Amino acid sequence: MPASNHQHWLTATASTERSLELLQHQYAGYCHALVPFLPDAKKKPVTLYDFLATNPDTSKFIQLVDQSPQIKHLLQNADFSSTVWAPTDTALQPLCNEMSQEDILPWLQAHISPSFLPIRFLLTAPTADTLFHPVHLNGAQRIALRPSLTSLRVNSHAAVVEPDHLVANGLVHIINQALLPQPATHSLIAALPPHGFDLFQTAVQQSTAIQAILQDDSRRGGVVFIPTNEAFRKLPEDVRAFLFSDEGAASLQALLRYHIVPNQSLYSNRLYDLDPAPEQFVQTPETTPDHTIPTPETQADRQWRVLKGVRPFSLPTCLEGLPVSVAVTRYGGLISMQVNETANVTVQDGLANDGVCHIVDAVLFPPPQKVGDTNTDEEGEARPVLSVEEVMSRLSQLDLA
Repeated sequence: MPASNHQHWLTATASTERSLELLQHQYAGYCHALVPFLPDAKKKPVTLYDFLATNPDTSKFIQLVDQSPQIKHLLQNADFSSTVWAPTDTALQPLCNEMSQEDILPWLQAHISPSFLPIRFLLTAPTADTLFHPVHLNGAQRIALRPSLTSLRVNSHAAVVEPDHLVANGLVHIINQALLPQPATHSLIAALPPHGFDLFQTAVQQSTAIQAILQDDSRRGGVVFIPTNEAFRKLPEDVRAFLFSDEGAASLQALLRYHIVPNQSLYSNRLYDLDPAPEQFVQTPETTPDHTIPTPETQADRQWRVLKGVRPFSLPTCLEGLPVSVAVTRYGGLISMQVNETANVTVQDGLANDGVCHIVDAVLFPPPQKVGDTNTDEEGEARPVLSVEEVMSRLSQLDLA
């Protein structure tokens, strides 16, 4: 991930509200602020290809399409609904001479979503899939979507400058930057700013076993929970010193393994698991065969479902036999994620070509294994790790029975 990308991504802080009622209240204010800025689209009786071919600002994009018969046929197909994220000619100028023939198809696939995604719907979708399927990901490459009062940002660095060009077989959103290929997970971790993440980065870099897991060619997708430096500083001083000592090397490696979920990619609004048909838990528009966008006049006739509720996930980690639990609380486009009842995901959906990363505000430990012990205190607050012995016990390095 280029430096400018991760800087934008890290500023997209997520809600940490665990109350569904309060999340609903936040979402109402969110929609109230944004909806007045959304455009009213009028449908044009042309295909996606025809619109792009006649739009003066997408001539370079259509030149690339013409070099890919597969994509050209798709955009001309009136029976296939899709959304095109089309960079302007100015945005494409630096790339046209650098792109090889074999790069064109995957690049175009990464700029097309195989569904009908008007701006109003994207208020509720923090990520959306594309036609591109990376070799090391167990599903389609996703794009991250972050609305603001000035624009909809795509993958942090690009902005929608002309939204909702509605045509016979889908939509075109014109963007001011081309969407760049996503990095591998290990590259994304290495690119994070050291002042906020060098403790985790150093631990990963010094572990050949963890590097091997992250760069394993047989891996298909995954999740890495990345604690901030501040998260490590919340640990008792003796615990932190132990983990980064020679004596604690085995425990630190086990701890890192516990932050990695292999072969399952949990995004804020989608799960790619071992099932070849990925489970989708993002809301979708009701059937719209004529590709129309709800307006205040038609909203009662064509409602879009708003997903709401709390959904738990238990994900296996690389620390065998010790899963991590994730609770996803959402109301529409506002989503919060909590891990093991102790850590908030403060920045969601760091997209990689082999999985996804989430920033957490606490270091993750397996829940206590002792009968009757819990992960919370009597008042229901997250109980911190108190001692080196408890760290070793939770990471299965020492039997205290």
